[in-house]
Amino acid sequence: MKFYLFITLVAILFFSCKQSAIKQSFSSADSLVVHFKDEQSGTVTKTVQTAESKAIKRIIEFMDAKETELYKCGYDGKMFFYKKGQQIQEVDFKMKNDSCNHFAFLLNGKLMSTKMSGEAVDFFDALEKGLPTYY
Repeated sequence: MKFYLFITLVAILFFSCKQSAIKQSFSSADSLVVHFKDEQSGTVTKTVQTAESKAIKRIIEFMDAKETELYKCGYDGKMFFYKKGQQIQEVDFKMKNDSCNHFAFLLNGKLMSTKMSGEAVDFFDALEKGLPTYY
């Protein structure tokens, strides 16, 4: 009985430590640039940059969400993830339409889309407004 309990605990530990494909793909980023855009004109209205690992990790956590359909409702922002000055990932996002809020990006050569939560919308809204505390 103790043996089965031990095996179960080891299995739980193993599977809980495994990173998702999204986290694996983005976690090496050491800086991030976020462009907020006017959807109609495509003009960048605000740019936010950070090298704060806590903020980058939080955004990756937001992106590591339930996969959604590939919406065709446009984008009002774009993020660029960098490692040592080299762009490693690009992500489009929609945050101003409750029925369509999502992230879209390439993962292992496949276009994928994940749901943007209400908390993520609030986070990006605070960033866009220039609020000092956003996580």
